[in-house]
Amino acid sequence: MPGPLANIKVIELAVWFAGPAIGGILSDWGADVVKIEPLIGDPLRGLSYAGETRELSSGFELDNRGKRSMAIDLSKPEGKELGYELIKTADVFFSNIRYSGLERLGFDYDSLRSINQDLIFGHVSGFGLESDDSDRPTFDVGAFWARSGFAALLKQRDGSPTTPRGAMGDHATGANMAGGIAAALLARERGLTRGQFVSTSLTRTAAYQLGQDMNQAIRTGVTPRMVPREDQRNPLMNAYKTKDARWIWLLMLESDRFWERFVHVIAAPELAKDDRFQSSLKRAANCSTLTALLDGILARQTFSYWTNEFDADDIWWAPVQEIDDVLRDSAFFDAGCIVAVPDGSGGTVDMVASPIDFSVSSWAPETPAPQLGAHTELILTDDLGVNWETIAELKTKGVIL
Repeated sequence: MPGPLANIKVIELAVWFAGPAIGGILSDWGADVVKIEPLIGDPLRGLSYAGETRELSSGFELDNRGKRSMAIDLSKPEGKELGYELIKTADVFFSNIRYSGLERLGFDYDSLRSINQDLIFGHVSGFGLESDDSDRPTFDVGAFWARSGFAALLKQRDGSPTTPRGAMGDHATGANMAGGIAAALLARERGLTRGQFVSTSLTRTAAYQLGQDMNQAIRTGVTPRMVPREDQRNPLMNAYKTKDARWIWLLMLESDRFWERFVHVIAAPELAKDDRFQSSLKRAANCSTLTALLDGILARQTFSYWTNEFDADDIWWAPVQEIDDVLRDSAFFDAGCIVAVPDGSGGTVDMVASPIDFSVSSWAPETPAPQLGAHTELILTDDLGVNWETIAELKTKGVIL
């Protein structure tokens, strides 16, 4: 079966991560995604990672597989007209370019709606279009991580900010926008709307990701803070190091439900008799003391010893794993986290899968990430009916690559 967005045509005018992540997901779901790039390409093409020698980096491959690349100078009249002709054929257009830039380019919502009344227009910004900082340049490290409160809540013991992992906020924002675009397409399909403007921001996504902490602050006035491991109010929802220097994260959120069974499994009857630990409220009041005691007990045996004991008595836990561990974990593969992507030479390569599956409308990436402008001529001839003489003229003028 084709993906759920088969026969949906998408025009992407986006760079770096948050925008291309949208198109990567929509492409996985079966949409025909045309990636419009400047003649020098998406700057992400030039970002390499340690140890990588391939022409296309793994980051670019992940967010751009399955797309068609069209290299075109939209600032030139002929290029802009070609862009408009593509918009006429599209169901969806999206961008993460600053909105003022889109307005100068003539690719803002009002301009494109005048060309295609049924167009779904998606836009991702750093701080939201109503913000005084709507035109401030940023990346997800700035809007999603630093300014949102994320970095402060996850700071290190000395108060210094923790460095985020690459594109965390971008990918969360891209996934949100992909869902928003799908919802807008459904509303159009049901006749509830024609086209419409769909927007989100890195800030908006960060607020939702931090929803538990943010709502606490809004509703109670209590400012969430980073709590040291030894001061966690529920010591049975905490991580402990084993004899062989591995970490186990206990998952007994309902600590009263598990307490008696847990102290039996760890062979600590003295804890069961200790009045300081006889209820979740008492354990919270004496959390540092209990955490220190559990540190000593769990350090006496190996990781495998404890995990076997815990499983035998239905004690809930999870391993604290490095990425190398995850890539050997059967649960990672069973959850569908890896997908085979065509490599362009008749084989496939493994990549991280986009996060949604469908029982009937199954999806699979159809092509690898494109080289810059790899499909320019085919898009002009097949999608727009441009003749080869005109294509040659456009190349001579520097309108297309």
